[in-house]
Amino acid sequence: MGATRTAIILCCILLMMPFANARSIEPDEWDGWAVVEGGYSILVEEFTATWCPRCAEIDPDLGIVAEAHGKRIAMVSYHPDDGIDAFGPDAAQHRLQRLINQHNNTSTPGYPSFVVNNGVIREDVSSWPDVTSDILRAESNQRAYTKLTVTAQTNETHLTVTVMPPKGNEIVNDTQYTILFVEHKKTIPEGFDNPGEKHRDRVLVGLAEFPMEGEMLAIDASIEAPFVASYPLQNLEEWSVIVVHEYTEEGLENRSIMNSQPLGVVELAVQSTALEEKTELPVILPIMVFLAVGILGLVNLQPKEKVREEE
Repeated sequence: MGATRTAIILCCILLMMPFANARSIEPDEWDGWAVVEGGYSILVEEFTATWCPRCAEIDPDLGIVAEAHGKRIAMVSYHPDDGIDAFGPDAAQHRLQRLINQHNNTSTPGYPSFVVNNGVIREDVSSWPDVTSDILRAESNQRAYTKLTVTAQTNETHLTVTVMPPKGNEIVNDTQYTILFVEHKKTIPEGFDNPGEKHRDRVLVGLAEFPMEGEMLAIDASIEAPFVASYPLQNLEEWSVIVVHEYTEEGLENRSIMNSQPLGVVELAVQSTALEEKTELPVILPIMVFLAVGILGLVNLQPKEKVREEE
């Protein structure tokens, strides 16, 4: 198949994919209040560290990847509390431990590593083709999702996030609503080993968990009421809120990696576009190629399955 035809098929399929309904607002357009409805986004979690050269190299490009997917991806980065990393918030350690427990690992994976919708851990930049395949597969397999309604508002001191509680017939046992507070362009303080730019992006800084049954939990954030949490605005200029309907840690104990993916994900971001800051797209082109290969593979697989059934 020629390159032109491949590109046309790729563009057509990408345009037909349902939009995630995520919202991204420029900082100078933020008026203190916004609401987003969605749930179709794919959660991409990254293990990273401020001292990691490969992590620093790809950090600017990952923002472009997320934008290139039209906010279908909700991407968040977890930094370790290793005494070397410049950040290492407690909220990140909580999420890291959750992933490690679910994957039966005894230690933190290498840096960088990626997990798509709580699936397989993909280590190192060289695994990015597998990551893109995981993203495409997650989008292709997502037949139903939790419709989430999220409101974010700010005052002089805090960012407050409210998630519409589920109705009685929408409650799924052993699940929770998780609010992830994410900081963009988080400055690395002086004195830390930093092989990259002066800031890092998509840094998890706080979270709140609201299980359908059991006690609520907040780390580096505050719970204001059921399904309502806040985070201090000090030095927080660009940020995202990612809301995930997912299984509790207890619920994950009886589920395999294959059936533990989130039930719904949506993101609201107040962030300047990455595409205006970086004109070269070194990561996007190979991603598109791998996506094309994966999509064409899926397209070609269906006729083969029909032939088998007829035989």
